[in-house]
Amino acid sequence: MGSKGSKPRKPSHSQHLPKVGTKTENRRLLREEQHAIGETVGAGSVPWGLIVALTIVVLLVVTGLVGLLMR
Repeated sequence: MGSKGSKPRKPSHSQHLPKVGTKTENRRLLREEQHAIGETVGAGSVPWGLIVALTIVVLLVVTGLVGLLMR
């Protein structure tokens, strides 16, 4: 048996989940689903804003190169 001051049974950061069917629970489930889909696609840790910004920059560069070649 461990002493009284040893490691606690539950972590101090544990908290109860919201009740099933509530707005909070539905939001949590939706966020988990979106995160899982992002992980599957391979973009789980990359912010979507960064992806959009890089796509716009690449399109501008490609358009500029095509414009220079058409002269």
